[in-house]
Amino acid sequence: MKIREFLFGKLVYVQDKVVGQLQWIATDRKSAGYFKGACTFGPTGHTLDISFDAPRTGPTAAQKVFYHAIETHYPQLADLAQVLIVAEFRNWEPGFTVHDFQAEFWPVGLHIPLLTENQPVGWELFFETHHDPNHTVTVLWRNFDPYFVRIDG
Repeated sequence: MKIREFLFGKLVYVQDKVVGQLQWIATDRKSAGYFKGACTFGPTGHTLDISFDAPRTGPTAAQKVFYHAIETHYPQLADLAQVLIVAEFRNWEPGFTVHDFQAEFWPVGLHIPLLTENQPVGWELFFETHHDPNHTVTVLWRNFDPYFVRIDG
C-alpha cells in the first residue's frame, strides 16, 4: 500500500460516457465531494476542465442532460455571456469592443452543481481571452440566464 493511499484512501475514478474519465475529490463534509476531469467541448473543440458536484457514484443523469443542453445551446449562451462580459471589460477600458466573440473568448471550464428538483441551477462557465491572458472570465448563470461576471487573475 502506498503512503498516500494509507493516509487519504485510494483515488476513485469513474469513466463517464459523456465526458470521459473523472476523478472523485472528497471534501470536508462526510461523503460529500465532486468529480473533476477534462473533455472536448463539442461546440468549440477546445478542452474544457469540468467539475460536477455529485455523489461518489458519479454525475447524475440530470447533470449529463444539463451538460448536453449547454453544448446544444452554446451559441445562444455565448451571445448572452458576451453582453455581460463586454460590459465588465468596459468598466476597465471604456470603449472596449469585441469583433468576434467566438475567436476572442473561448470556454476553458465548466462547473455543474448537484441538481435539485424545482430549484434554479446555479452553474459557472469559465473563459479565457487574448484581451487579458493573465485573467479568467467567469460567468455565473441561473438556469440559462447569465447574471454576473467575475474576472480573476
